[in-house]
Amino acid sequence: MKPKGKSTEILEKELKDYANLDGYFMENEEELAEDSLTAQLQSLLEARGMTRAQAVRESNLNEVYGYQILSGTRRPSRDKLLCFCFALKATVEETQSLLKRSSFAPLYARNRRDSIILFDLSHGRSLAEVNEDLYERGEPILE
Repeated sequence: MKPKGKSTEILEKELKDYANLDGYFMENEEELAEDSLTAQLQSLLEARGMTRAQAVRESNLNEVYGYQILSGTRRPSRDKLLCFCFALKATVEETQSLLKRSSFAPLYARNRRDSIILFDLSHGRSLAEVNEDLYERGEPILE
């Protein structure tokens, strides 16, 4: 899930400088290749030594729905993906990468709800703890 060799800024500059898309794509094919969400989640499962059953259970999602997300047959909402991030004890960087690659807005520190989630992620807190913090501050919980 780590970025490839070139930074996003360099890719953006190159994109502007190319005369056509085909040349840009040909030159940067490896830079643009991304793992699927399913592959990224599987990689986190393996890195954490967790089973799919553990991740689904700790995400507090409906069991069938959780397995569908992990198998790639369902696309999760932003909140459901965040539930998996907490279940998998993902870092802030891993979470932001999963959100961005899933075409969701990354967590934004200027947003009250997102800042609570970011704080709890960065402090290694559980899904239950973040939901308690969200609830106590009048924000919608992750479910």
